[in-house]
Amino acid sequence: MQHITYNIQKQKILAAFILCVTCYMLYVTYAFAQSSIPLTVGPARQQITINPGETTSFGIKYYNQSEIPLSGAVNVADFVVDSTDGSPRIIENVDQANPKFSASKWVTLSLDQITIAPNDRIILSGSLSVPKDARPGGRYVTVYFEPAIGTPTSVESDSGATGIAPRIASLLYIRVNGPITENAFISQMFAKSFYEYGPVEVTANIINNGDYHIRPRGTFTLVNPLGGVIEQTSLKEVNIFPDALRIFTATVGEKWMMGRYKIVLNALYGEKAQIMEKSVYVWVFPW
Repeated sequence: MQHITYNIQKQKILAAFILCVTCYMLYVTYAFAQSSIPLTVGPARQQITINPGETTSFGIKYYNQSEIPLSGAVNVADFVVDSTDGSPRIIENVDQANPKFSASKWVTLSLDQITIAPNDRIILSGSLSVPKDARPGGRYVTVYFEPAIGTPTSVESDSGATGIAPRIASLLYIRVNGPITENAFISQMFAKSFYEYGPVEVTANIINNGDYHIRPRGTFTLVNPLGGVIEQTSLKEVNIFPDALRIFTATVGEKWMMGRYKIVLNALYGEKAQIMEKSVYVWVFPW
């Protein structure tokens, strides 16, 4: 009898423990969902054109769409885009930034700490002062908001999200007026040399060695063995930053193809619409 009573008590304790754990997990899940703060920043990107020796101002809006206040720090840093997918990377130490493209020391913000009331917004103002002896060309700076520790956020942007998690960034593309060098080229273009069936996949690498970011426009053209154009596909228009490489891909042709085909990439870039061109040949033979 005592053994049966002991088992019943043990089962009650186990049931109570499971109930407590379940309630706790439900509470944690609910609390986390409630603490996810929708934050919108805009513009995500600004282009500023300025002469050496001049000063200009800019503004960044932060929208807190939650029911609780949001606090955090606002900082300025240089950034680079050195990945082939175009993702920005913040340079924490200004001494490690390339002086040729650095401008974080030129930027002054009105605040370095902000608190945004529930369902409210803050407009952060900043100024950009360019030295008289500044070299013409591109400079790339980010103004980023870093929420206080323990504040999970969901981030949106009114002009394309620019999240450098856990920071929320607005990017400044600065163009210092004056003569600049525009120098970009297709470093590689390749495809498999033989296909049994189409379509054909082609990849091209474009490098920008100039002083300012570019946005090439162009087409991949598929030419049949007789020299006739059978298809053209537009090059995806994206920015290529100085000293950076971007990879472009395209798929051209149909399933049924036969012979030696030529794929040509023609593109224009820069203010003077300079031309880039490269080609590759592939064989297609069903068997």
